[in-house]
Parts: sequence; C-alpha cells; structure tokens
Amino acid sequence: MVACSAFTLTLGVIPAWLVSAYSFPFRKLLQWLLILPLAFPNYLTAYAYAGLFDYSGIYEQMMFKIFGLNRISHVDVMGIWGLAWVMSFSLYPYVYLSARSFFTHQSQIQMNAAKVLGASRFKAFYSIALPLARPAVVGGLLLVVMEVLGDYGSAYYYGVSTYTTAIFRSWFSLEEPETAVYLSAQLCMFILFLIVIERGLRRKKKYQFNSEHTRGLIKNKPKAHLQIIFIIIIMIPILLGFILPLIQMVYWASLTFKVVWSSSLVTTVWSSFYLSMMTALISTFISLFLIYAAKWSRSNVIKRLSSLPILGYSVPGAVIAVGIMIPTLIFDKWLVNITQVYFNWSIEFLINGTLIGLIFAYTVRFLAVAYHPIEASIQKAGIRFDQAAQMMGVQKWKRMLQINIPLNKLGLITGFLLVFVDTMKELPLTLLLKPFGIMTLSVKAFEYASDERIAETAVPALFIIITGLIPIFFLHRMINK
Repeated sequence: MVACSAFTLTLGVIPAWLVSAYSFPFRKLLQWLLILPLAFPNYLTAYAYAGLFDYSGIYEQMMFKIFGLNRISHVDVMGIWGLAWVMSFSLYPYVYLSARSFFTHQSQIQMNAAKVLGASRFKAFYSIALPLARPAVVGGLLLVVMEVLGDYGSAYYYGVSTYTTAIFRSWFSLEEPETAVYLSAQLCMFILFLIVIERGLRRKKKYQFNSEHTRGLIKNKPKAHLQIIFIIIIMIPILLGFILPLIQMVYWASLTFKVVWSSSLVTTVWSSFYLSMMTALISTFISLFLIYAAKWSRSNVIKRLSSLPILGYSVPGAVIAVGIMIPTLIFDKWLVNITQVYFNWSIEFLINGTLIGLIFAYTVRFLAVAYHPIEASIQKAGIRFDQAAQMMGVQKWKRMLQINIPLNKLGLITGFLLVFVDTMKELPLTLLLKPFGIMTLSVKAFEYASDERIAETAVPALFIIITGLIPIFFLHRMINK
C-alpha cells in the first residue's frame, strides 16, 4: 500500500502540474490520454504485465532478438513490489485528476509572488503549489488506497496476502465466516480512519483558495528542448498504464479468439451488460432522488441522512458482500420458514444468491459514483431557472422533470456510464454474491487466470476495456467544462 501510494504520487502529480502550468504541443491530447488507464481494472493490468514479463513474453523475446540476452534480462513482477508497481500504473489517474483539478483552478497570485521573490517555476511548484494542493492530492491518494485494499484479482494472482485475500480464504477455503466478518470489520475501521483524516485535511482547503474572481494559473511556454522532455515524461505513465497492457491484451486476443469465442461467452457478455445496465439505472435514479430530497427538505436530519448511502464506495467490494450475505441469508431463511409453517408454501431465497441481491450490492457499492457527477452538474447549473419556474407556480416534480433533468443531462449520463463501467469491472463482490449459473466478464477473466490460462483472459478483458473508454470521454468533458 505504501509503495503503491508513492508510485502513484509520482506518476500522477508531475504530469498534472506539467499539463496545468505549461503550454506545449499535444497538451490537450495528452491530458486526455492520461485518464485512459481508468479503463483498465487493476487485475487486468496485473495479468497483462505478468504476460509481458513472462519467460515467453514480449519483453524476453525483444531482449533476446535485439540484444542477444536470454534469462539474464528477466524481470520478475510476481511479488509484492511488482504488484505495487503494476497497480500504480492503473491507479495513478485518481491522483492525477485531483491534482490537475486543483492546479488548473489555482490562483496565479501566489505564483506571481514567488516570481517576484526570484523563485523559479520549479521551486514555486514544490514550495507553494504542491503544499497548497495537499488536500486534493490526499483525496486522490485515498481513492488509490481504497482500491488497493479492495483488490483481489491482482493480489491473488501475484501471490500477495492482503485483507481481501484473507477474507476470501476464510470464507471459501477455511469455511470460517466468523473470521471473514472479523477481518471485514477491521478493514472497515481502517478505511473509516483514513476517511476521517482526509476530511480533516479537506477542511483546510478554505484557507488555500482566493476569491473566485481571481485569475487561474497561467500556462508558460517552455523552450523547445523542455517541451520534448515534458512530452516524454507525460508519455511514460500513458505507455505503462494503457498502451503496453493494451498491446499485450490485443496480442493474446489474436491468439485465443477462436478458442474463447462461443455462445457461452455471448451469454456472459449479455449478463454483464444487463447487470451493469440495471445497476446504473437504479443508482442514477436513487442519486437523483437523494439530491433533490436534501435540496427540498427543510430538515437537517434528512439532509444528513441523504448523504449516508454514498459512503458505500469507500468500502471494499468483499466487505460489502460479506455484510450483505449474512443478514440476507438470515432473512431469507426466516421468510422460508414463515411461509412454510403458516401458509404451507415452498419458496426459494428472494435476495441471497439471487440477481436481486447482486444488483442491490452493486447499488450500495457504486451509488456514490453516480451521485457525485450528478450533484456537481446540478450545483454548476445553478438555481436561476428553478427559481423562475417556482415563481411561476410550477410544482417541484415538474420543475425537476422539465427543467433540472434536461439541464443536467451530461451529469446524469456521466454518472450512469461510470456506474455501468464500474459494475462491469467489479470482481470481489461478484465472486462472493453471484448466483449459480450466472457469469460476468470480470469473473470469466479471473477464472481463466486462476486456471493458468492467462492468454484467454484477453477476449473478455477487451470487452471491459472498450466499454470503459466510453465514460472516460464524458469524464474528460466534465472536467474541461
């Protein structure tokens, strides 16, 4: 966790500063490309690098053909340090987006003051801009930490013991649900501790911004040789986080497509899309309801309660699965007994081990993913049109349907797509809660990797990756509006 955090800080903060503070060729294209690793789930990036640095992988073949090296040049990524390095390639965009957002809107006043005092642009960065951006960077870093703690597919394949792998081992291998619950509680307490720290740092942001009317950061145009260096620095995380893993997946897919493609895979694709679509629709609707419930209510209690459901994203998928599985199992058993004793009916479980339970768990997990872009869009739109309609006597729900939703359609679409893709990528929760006979693309890729058929992961992986590129476009548009 510590190593991955250090790597993501380096890969995320430096490119964020370069695209925010300097003007150079292809800057707008590069700042979009820097987000692309978000389309790669952690476990798929881990699988790709395991293949890249395998003894029969592309790296070993290139080293032998170009330099004549055999075995001496081998890079072993199958361990804790390799996992930390590999995971940082797909997770650095969380830090990058947070840092870039801050740097872009940072006031020019502090930088001008540093220039007057004789400080270079670089010195102003690490002595002024970076310390001021600490809450934003820490916020992005917290997301990285939560992703690392919640990861299962990567850690399991690389043979690294984590809280999540221990929860799975306790539940499935050792058949000790009590131990799994205990570990889940410990993990929740640790994450809660991190959230409290991050919120405390976030409160300090009010001392770091000047008036909204101040001019944002002015982009300097460096010399030609520096422009080339900046482009190379920015291309490194793009190459490591997206291009190389994608090349590996495409190469594997070209070898295994005929073997993997079948009617069962088509069914798997449909199941993944159906589950993702239903979760995205439900999450978008609930988010919209919670936002307007808090907006229209005069009760502070309701306002506070409306924000509680979005905390689910801070809890790893395995923990949510354990937390849902046990109470739903107790409830379903009670309901089966009641109907059998009093009505002489024989019914199946309604929630536990069903699609309803899985979609419910997905919604709990990803509700915040829809909530935040929708809330941001509504806040940005303002209240002018809503107030005008209110003065004309238009009812609340009509104002929402006829005015607010059309005005905020980009935020709604973005929230929907982000939930859709996150559901497609989710692995630990799906492994624990999916009904018998239901298969998703993430689980299919995991099963291939677990059976040491790593090349076969490419075809289901490419479906996930291509789907993941869609919301990145909308996310980029929202950031730049």
